[in-house]
Amino acid sequence: MADSSAAEQDADNVIRIMVATDNHLGYGEKDAVRGEDSFTAFEEILELAVAEDVDMILLGGDLFHDAVPSQNAMHKCIELLRRYTFGDKPVSLEILSDQSLCFYNAVNQSVNYEDPNLNIAIPVFSIHGNHDDPSGFGRLSSLDLLSTSGLVNYFGRWTDLTKLEISPILIRKGESQLALYGLSHIHDGRLARLFKDFKVTIECPGNSGNGGGGDGEAEQEDWFHLMVVHQNRADRGPKNYLPEDLLPDFLHLVIWGHEHDCRIEPESNAKKGFYVSQPGSSVPTSLSEGEAKKKHVGLLEIYKTKFKLKELPLQSVRPFVYDSIVLPDKAEELRLNEGDTSTKVYKFSQERVESMIEKAKAQLTGHPKQPHLPLIRLRLLYTDESCMFNTIRFSQMFSTRVANPQDVVQFSKLVKRTKGETVKLDKEAMRRALEAENATRVEELVDRYFDEAKTKKPLKLLHSKALAEMTYRLVERRDANAAENIVKFYKEKAVEHLMESMPNDENIDDGLQCFRERHKHDDLLKMLDARGVRPKDESSVFATKDEANSSTATTTGRGRAARGRGAARGRAAATSAATRAKPQLDVSMNNTRSSSRQQTLLTSIRAASKGPSYVISDDSD
Repeated sequence: MADSSAAEQDADNVIRIMVATDNHLGYGEKDAVRGEDSFTAFEEILELAVAEDVDMILLGGDLFHDAVPSQNAMHKCIELLRRYTFGDKPVSLEILSDQSLCFYNAVNQSVNYEDPNLNIAIPVFSIHGNHDDPSGFGRLSSLDLLSTSGLVNYFGRWTDLTKLEISPILIRKGESQLALYGLSHIHDGRLARLFKDFKVTIECPGNSGNGGGGDGEAEQEDWFHLMVVHQNRADRGPKNYLPEDLLPDFLHLVIWGHEHDCRIEPESNAKKGFYVSQPGSSVPTSLSEGEAKKKHVGLLEIYKTKFKLKELPLQSVRPFVYDSIVLPDKAEELRLNEGDTSTKVYKFSQERVESMIEKAKAQLTGHPKQPHLPLIRLRLLYTDESCMFNTIRFSQMFSTRVANPQDVVQFSKLVKRTKGETVKLDKEAMRRALEAENATRVEELVDRYFDEAKTKKPLKLLHSKALAEMTYRLVERRDANAAENIVKFYKEKAVEHLMESMPNDENIDDGLQCFRERHKHDDLLKMLDARGVRPKDESSVFATKDEANSSTATTTGRGRAARGRGAARGRAAATSAATRAKPQLDVSMNNTRSSSRQQTLLTSIRAASKGPSYVISDDSD
């Protein structure tokens, strides 16, 4: 790992960096109790940077909690940066790369300490996170404002969504040379596609041609490669995180922002050979177990290709104690099967919170600016709702003793899954679906698979055609919200059905089966699409198709005349005729940005059925 001798090298050859991420300035700033917590912690970080005589400060994104920070948050941030990073101390870092490429959004397109109008003692380098990313008119970030004012060196910003090219900032101090790479936050799904399509290029000093010179591998060995990213690190789905293995193996250390739990001690990636340090947030923004860990920042010392990361605990952070209790495990101890269960759990919770408040006192450090009122969160996992009580009324007992009197206790439903509930792919059904001659489209394969597998592993809520339609809209129409909209609508209708029938817990599956039989997929999909129809002042298209007559009549109206009485009478006549013929009304929307009026799979199926059908596009007046 790191070599401890780095700290013992000549100070003129060691690059000293204060590392911090996720400061979330302005979080809860209107809270009378917790409003100053984020600013207090950030000020301590700057004080540590001055005390440790660092060469630079490196921030890993989410400096602000809001993309558009309040005037109060921006004012306090500027005040703190000017107080602690301005001064007469010379900066011993030399920039070797093309600064117009690294800091193109700065006023002088150069690092701030080379600006003759500014007196910078400790330069701050920062990427943006998901909370302070560019937005609004001009696609500006709050870091752009700090960069323009000369307070922060904003780097790692991407401007092209079709490809990603990361060029390092090349820094030299004595015998040590640092290649600093920045990857500001990009939506995880988009970043996954870029990596999958081989559209991510991370240049190396040996072959980038941006000031390194030299020849290939020999040049790379002279540099310490440090990368700072702001993405999901924990696996939250195939396209909802950045796997470490996608990063290049020439890196030495990765500073990982976005994740709030503190794992600052460098962890080795055995496959790639680099280390990952996750400093975590400096202020808790949620009452979760990960946020309750001790908050740290890091002092990174680099000598040539060796490094040492010293953990510095923050002393001004508000005490926070988190506890989670599984009530079924306490059933025998608390005798929850006898008498008033809610009262017993209430008394148990009261005693537990009292002990947690006492435990929080051990986290007091004596720092003059550390708040004394602790954050307390008791999470109760239950299976029987008879254990529950009014958490708001309960929390008010501690209104003067805790910093979060509204939500001291949180009830969470405990869902136990057994191995028998795991549904595996029916390989035989998949084989038969793939061998079918008429299944040439993805949605047809999905529909056929579930049709083949329904005897062994039937669907409980969705119809197989719903999954087929979902696939069609995702693949053919590129509707990214198709899955969410269909599943959400099915859930809403299922809940309405269950609320009407009110089955017992053991009869839930029977109730869902009744729901599937009562509501056909075609009807549900029509209701979903009809819910989304919104009038626009563009055009109206009424298409009538009959199986015996393939002619199509299309009427398009614009202007005041089309919306006048004549159009109204025309629509009334069409409605009257349609009522007499008793057709099925099929309403569909095209949520994609494509100008073509694509029909859904349901519409295509309806076109071959008997009786006329009417299609109302989302361009209707």
